[in-house]
Amino acid sequence: MKVLVVDDQPDVVRGILDGVNWSRLKIESAFGANSAAEAREILKREQIDILLCDIEMPGESGLHLVSWLREQGQSVKCIFLTAHADFAYAQSALKLEAADYLLQPASYAAIEGAILHAVERLQQERLAQLYSTMGRGAAQEALGFRRSILREFLLGIRGGAQEAAEKASAFGFSCMPETLCRCVWVQIQHWEGEPMEYGLLLYGFQNVLEELLAPMSRQTTVLSLGGDAYLILLDADESGGAYDALCSSLESFHSFAKQELHLGLTCLLGRSAVPFRELPAEYLRLQEAHRNNVARTCGVLPLESGAAPPDVEPDFAKWQSLLDEGCGKAVREEIHAYFDRLSRQGALNREVLSAFHESFLELFFGVLQQRRDRVREVFNDTFDYDAMLHACSTLPQLLEFVDFATDYAEARQGCRQAQGRAQIDRILSFIHKNLPRSIGRAEIARAVYLNPEYLSRLFKKEMGIGLNDYLVQERMKIAQSLLKNTSFSISIVASKVGYINFSHFAKAFKKAFGMSPSEYRKACEKEGK
Repeated sequence: MKVLVVDDQPDVVRGILDGVNWSRLKIESAFGANSAAEAREILKREQIDILLCDIEMPGESGLHLVSWLREQGQSVKCIFLTAHADFAYAQSALKLEAADYLLQPASYAAIEGAILHAVERLQQERLAQLYSTMGRGAAQEALGFRRSILREFLLGIRGGAQEAAEKASAFGFSCMPETLCRCVWVQIQHWEGEPMEYGLLLYGFQNVLEELLAPMSRQTTVLSLGGDAYLILLDADESGGAYDALCSSLESFHSFAKQELHLGLTCLLGRSAVPFRELPAEYLRLQEAHRNNVARTCGVLPLESGAAPPDVEPDFAKWQSLLDEGCGKAVREEIHAYFDRLSRQGALNREVLSAFHESFLELFFGVLQQRRDRVREVFNDTFDYDAMLHACSTLPQLLEFVDFATDYAEARQGCRQAQGRAQIDRILSFIHKNLPRSIGRAEIARAVYLNPEYLSRLFKKEMGIGLNDYLVQERMKIAQSLLKNTSFSISIVASKVGYINFSHFAKAFKKAFGMSPSEYRKACEKEGK
């Protein structure tokens, strides 16, 4: 099979082409394009089976490119890539029969899982087409159609409840608009295994879910929603204890996933079954509950009527004063305790997190303004500026920003001078071990894991001399000793202190000591007589 990756950012295309294990996925060739026009030429020339395509591109969008493909009658499996979780994009992608929809930046494991899924679907469709006259592959093909019909109905893409029920019934999910159903949102929160194994796990995750939960319902279908999210759809048994039995089964599945699959899962479900016709609304309620699970809590979580209001307000005025005094640790501990309390109360959701993020941003920018720090310089060295601006989607994201901000405020008061000294010690150690080589700022920065610009500022501040001047100074000290105490030729001395060009060495030596290397050696010889 052949794959084409399309993105207007060359680094993204190159990253996917280099990072994905194509041979393990049994992909014969992988091509790259940086525009829809370039992709068209490749599609005309090559028999492409799977297309990974960015939605938002200058000029012609990925959606328009795939629409053109469909008009040409090409049955290419399309996996859309986008940096924005836009519901309209998801609707358009499904209308174009996309195989998957990934939010960027997507891990290589997620991309490989999506490709494996597309390969599986292609193989199923081709086998079904090949053996349709003999009846082979009919069950698997029906499952694919059933999942597609139900997902389109849930997302409100096309067809009403009556039409969707009739089509789903034709492909194995027997129901009517009034049939009672249950939805369970399953979200993979984290994975503790190898990245490649994760791609293989995603490959069969839908089938594993269906098999484990089949005893709970007369019919069960699992839909992939993208972004490591799945929706379990069951026809409901509203006899006594049915809800508790389902929760018990989900708890067992959660434990199995944690212990055997090394997955952290969240299972969200409503307390009551709903008619088939109300499934789109139930899906939206589950989606909202997932978004409000900002702490990324794992386990089986029933939908509640609403979050309890916080019983205590954050004391930003107090935290402002503490940060001004450099007491970052105290602020950090109080904020962590505040969110622990909200989590226990069930008072934590997107609205609370967003409001806190906005107020804390204002507080932190006030600290920077008071100290006359340049915002971009602060974030260039240790923390991503855009991540700071958008650190309100999940509690871990927000707390990471809080930890950075409080650490920074504390460091600016001189509480972290020891850390700066330790960094200088590592820098000096590397320099003196490598002076015989032609080392520079970039290599030193990589060796000690620091931003090059930050390294220069730190070195100047702690040592009172620029990095380049220090390198020359130390090299000249060694050269001076070698010229005085050895019989090495001057060119050998130059090479031993990292100079490839003899004239550069001679010029630097004369600038440091007021005489050329040969003049210095002669002067030393006269003194020794």
